[in-house]
Amino acid sequence: MSDVKDAPGAQAGTPTIRCFNGINSAQQKQVGGVSFTPDCNGAVNNTWFVEFINDAFSVYDKQTGNVVGNRVSDTAFWQAAGVADPSLIVDPRIVFIPDAGRNGQWLAVQINIGYRVLVATTNPNDPTADPRVGNWKGAAFDLPGNDFTMLGCDLNGVYIGVNYGGPPVPGDDRWPQIAFIPRAQALAWPPQLGDVKVTGPLPKNEYGDNLFPMIDRSRAGWPYCTAIGVDTATNRRLTFSLISPQFGTILSHGTIDVPPFVPVSRGYRVKQPFQNSNVMFDQTGIVAAPTGGTGFDIWAAHTVLNQQYNSLAVRWYHLYIDPVSRMPGLVASGDIFQQSYDHFNPSILSLGKGDYTIVCLSRSGDYSTPQDPNNPACGNLGAYAALVRENGSGGGTYTVVPLKAGQVGNYVTQGTAIRWGDYSTICPDPDPRFPRRVWAINQFVLQGGDTTSQWCNAIASIDLT
Repeated sequence: MSDVKDAPGAQAGTPTIRCFNGINSAQQKQVGGVSFTPDCNGAVNNTWFVEFINDAFSVYDKQTGNVVGNRVSDTAFWQAAGVADPSLIVDPRIVFIPDAGRNGQWLAVQINIGYRVLVATTNPNDPTADPRVGNWKGAAFDLPGNDFTMLGCDLNGVYIGVNYGGPPVPGDDRWPQIAFIPRAQALAWPPQLGDVKVTGPLPKNEYGDNLFPMIDRSRAGWPYCTAIGVDTATNRRLTFSLISPQFGTILSHGTIDVPPFVPVSRGYRVKQPFQNSNVMFDQTGIVAAPTGGTGFDIWAAHTVLNQQYNSLAVRWYHLYIDPVSRMPGLVASGDIFQQSYDHFNPSILSLGKGDYTIVCLSRSGDYSTPQDPNNPACGNLGAYAALVRENGSGGGTYTVVPLKAGQVGNYVTQGTAIRWGDYSTICPDPDPRFPRRVWAINQFVLQGGDTTSQWCNAIASIDLT
């Protein structure tokens, strides 16, 4: 599993990267009333990129990067979609489904934390698949104790994972739940949520942290959806659960042996070029969707601790699916890391077996790293991508390239230490003219200082040769 890495910022496969700014923390506060961890989330179709983060919804012309229409708060988005009382909403997810409706369809999910899940779709008969506010209809279903939305989908349905945040189980109050909605009901306009089947809460020591349903891109109509979790009881396994769309429940589950890993302890302060960073990282599970390829494969990633350098590393996995049993197993894995740097908050997508796997991630460096954002080795907290090529030994080689380096090295959270965004997002461009183009959204530091620090989202297209 040993990975070979290139110098930070070195080019591999000569990717062409085009990046424009999304919303920043000052604009988020202006739109939504607060400046809060953004949880970078977005999706793309042939015309638009939609950015849906905590407290803000924005649509961009993907060719120019210009905002289309007005940014609105996430509360205003759900109100416009017809959902009453969207209060205490966090952790949005959005996907574009190219084979739904006349020309593809958008699907958005967010939680009223603790008690309800909100679902919205665009008009399946709209040939332009226009995602601007006013073109969505929404609905909601009750789900007690929910926290941290995890969205997957396939030809059979939509699968929503949440962690159970209700009355604590002694020593462990983060048990997973999975909600299944048949595809026709989930993608109706508005969604028809009378047939939601919920499985759980499920014991985390058996089903794993953040049991995340995969996004299946094979369009094969498999009889099960696979959800992947992280087994932090042994720190040497992933978990899997096979969800039956016929019965709307988990029919089988188990574990996949992987190389041992060390979870990140709560309250870890990420490295920055100035020494007293108060930016925290607090996740041990999978925070972005596992993605399926065009065949029997799944790619997933999470953040681990590299004990050699006492830094954060991104662990990636390539899993296969047995075509008969549907049981997954490990093909290859590796860690993305480097001395003096933290790598974290990954999202992952592969161009196909034997081709590039692209990991969108956050990267930051300690006081020994350069602060010049034009230096490929910049240590300012920013948005990056790792281009991974597997090798025959079960590992791979990778190169880390900047999407948008942090502009300064002294980002400070206001008041108490808070998290950098919990996740990034990566997705394929559905335009058939660009089969080797992917899109990613993540944060970078825009300004620094005790009272003037701001983050900004970077929205980037990555073209692989």
